[in-house]
Amino acid sequence: MKIKMKLIIVAAALLIVTIAVFSVFLNIQLNSTADTIFRTYLSDISKLQAESINYYVQDTVARYDVIASLPGVSKFTSGTYSSGSAEYNAAQSELQSLIDSGTLSGAVIYKAGGEIVLSAGGNSSVTNAAGFCNIEAPAKSPVIFTAEGDKSYNVSVTDKAGNYNLGLLFSNSGVSNVIQQAKGLVFLVDPLGSVATTGQTYGGNYNDNSATQQFSPYKAVVEKAAVEPASYVSDDGAMLAFAANSESGWKAVAYQEAVKAKSAANSAVSTVTGIAVAMLVICLVAAIILIIMVTKPFYKIQETLLKISRGDHEARVEIMSHNEYGDIARVFNDIVDNIIVSESRYRTIIEMSDNIIFEWNLDTKQVNFSNNFNKKFSYRAPSEHFADSFLIKCKVHPEDSERYTADLQKLEKGENFKHNEYRIKNIYGDYIWVLIRTSSILDSEGKTVKIVGVIVDIDRAKKSENILTARASFDSLTNVFNRETIEVAINNEIELIAARKSEFAILFVDIDDFKFYNDQYSHATGDQVLRFTATTIKNAVGDKGMVGRYGGDEFIVCIKDADANDPAVIAENILNTLKAGFDSDSGDHLSVNVSIGISVIRDNTKRVEEIIGQADDAMYRIKKSGKSNFGFLES
Repeated sequence: MKIKMKLIIVAAALLIVTIAVFSVFLNIQLNSTADTIFRTYLSDISKLQAESINYYVQDTVARYDVIASLPGVSKFTSGTYSSGSAEYNAAQSELQSLIDSGTLSGAVIYKAGGEIVLSAGGNSSVTNAAGFCNIEAPAKSPVIFTAEGDKSYNVSVTDKAGNYNLGLLFSNSGVSNVIQQAKGLVFLVDPLGSVATTGQTYGGNYNDNSATQQFSPYKAVVEKAAVEPASYVSDDGAMLAFAANSESGWKAVAYQEAVKAKSAANSAVSTVTGIAVAMLVICLVAAIILIIMVTKPFYKIQETLLKISRGDHEARVEIMSHNEYGDIARVFNDIVDNIIVSESRYRTIIEMSDNIIFEWNLDTKQVNFSNNFNKKFSYRAPSEHFADSFLIKCKVHPEDSERYTADLQKLEKGENFKHNEYRIKNIYGDYIWVLIRTSSILDSEGKTVKIVGVIVDIDRAKKSENILTARASFDSLTNVFNRETIEVAINNEIELIAARKSEFAILFVDIDDFKFYNDQYSHATGDQVLRFTATTIKNAVGDKGMVGRYGGDEFIVCIKDADANDPAVIAENILNTLKAGFDSDSGDHLSVNVSIGISVIRDNTKRVEEIIGQADDAMYRIKKSGKSNFGFLES
């Protein structure tokens, strides 16, 4: 997954989790707050309605007092007058005029026992008013509610006035106005426990009995309303109610479904959640834009690297700012410039050199050769795969083929070439001598992952060596190289030592007491000793080096690859074989002892004379220390 996508996913996850936690927390807080606000709202409504009742009762009592003080009414109620008397007619006329004007709905004057002695307002009004004739209104609240009439309520005022009681029936518009102010959220309860309704309470159009039934669950609230505000929650938790007492003894009960508190909170939560989701989208879009802006420079660097890897060495990152990205781009361009220059310098050196560099990736099985490969060999690989490479397809001389194949198999296993000189056909169809030297590149676990090698053209040196060998450059007596030839051979080894990266050794062999053989036997026997010594040395050296007669009874041995072909082992073999002796022509069995000085050469800084001189010095040390042995004098 790309870095850009990872950053977008992380940013989205963080924003979503944050919004989700915020929404849950907000839901809890709003529900709690909404419940508190809702309860406070209902409590305030009940208090306001109680105050409205007080004003209404006070106004009604004031009107009662005014009516009771009218001349005719006051005179009639304070005395004893019969029906049809002037006082009776005056009182009835005053009351009827008030009814006609709409001030009253009905009026009666009655005795303490409930007997009506005077009425006004028609039979219906009188009937409605008669309901309170036997009611004793509380002293502090002579305004009561009578549950008479169909789907209506009546407000009555009664009080004792002299010898008679005066009862007045007012229209229901006053109480209706009080209830309507609550928009159907309030029951009004008079001091006697009767419930007033205008058809708006509890969301429906109910008559008095229905209103009473609806009010019945809240009686507990009303009974506890002495302390303001008293509250009530229904048994199922579905209803909330608050009650408040008025000074007149009337009570106002505000109620509502509890679910409406939560619905208000849920509505607020929905709104806030919608806003939060909108903010989430905005923040997410902003985060994506920001991430794209932040990662854009890195993708430009990536694109530039791809262009460079595909061969566009002129590609560079465009520097568009002076911030950290600009600094990174400048440093990146500088690094690329240095790499391109270094690579160009490397390629120039390789192209100017005759040495061919190759790289073998063991993981990808790909092999790459330096460009100068085509100057020496004509093979064109169809692909970079190892199976198609020159290492597999090259034409090796039949005498070297088996050895080369074995060494290549070892190389594939991570080992280096053991015998690294081979004859391979070149671009002209001729076999040339090459030296292949390799080095392994290991990973952190020590496993070989790459092989880097160099193919060196050593054909000229090898052919010079072969020419020297082909010439008549042997000592006629011993059939080994003469002094001049062995010196030339050693000089060739000095030239090849850097390419081969291996050391060689010089053995200076001197026959101990050689004069004894000439003096004791004959010069012919002495010649036999020389031939036996030369043959023994040649057999001991084999193909590991070259042997030459340096002069008189002295021989020079050149051992190639001295780190693999131990010169000490060869010297000891020579000593033992010579000491075993031979049968001379004179019939005597002769044993030959020699002193051997060994010098190991590791670089090409010394001349032939110096190298032989070192081995000669090592030989003389053996002579002085007892003869018939070998010793080293390292360079």
